[in-house]
Order: sequence, then C-alpha cells, then structure tokens
Amino acid sequence: MAGMDRLVKESEIGFQRWHSVRFKSVRMSTEELEVLQMLYPRYRLWLISGEVAPEIGQTSPAYDEAHSNLPTPNAG
Repeated sequence: MAGMDRLVKESEIGFQRWHSVRFKSVRMSTEELEVLQMLYPRYRLWLISGEVAPEIGQTSPAYDEAHSNLPTPNAG
C-alpha cells in the first residue's frame, strides 16, 4: 500500500532498508513496524498479531478488500 517514497519520506529508514524488507531479504524490525503502524493505525492489530477486530476498527488490507463490496448500513 505504501510506496517506497512515502516510507522513506515519513521515516528515518532509508530506501535500501525498505527495499530489503519489502522483498523479504531481511526480517522487519520494530523500527519498520513502528513506522507502518503510525502510517496505518487501522492495521495495528493485524501488523502485530495477524488478527483483525473490525468491531473496534482494526482490519487488514485483505479484510478491507474482501469487504469493500458490502452495502453500508443505512445506505439508500
């Protein structure tokens, strides 16, 4: 979701490190995790545990995509 430019611009982590993390050359550290949870607060629980709790606004990109076609309450 986040482009490399945004990740580099909004953190003190360099392009090469983000590139390595993105393409799984290295494991993500707590520093990268902190940046991602700051940029995407609705994914905090998922980033940390792999779980979602939509009832409290904690989802994942896959959950959001899978549920994007559902009708919204009180629509129409």
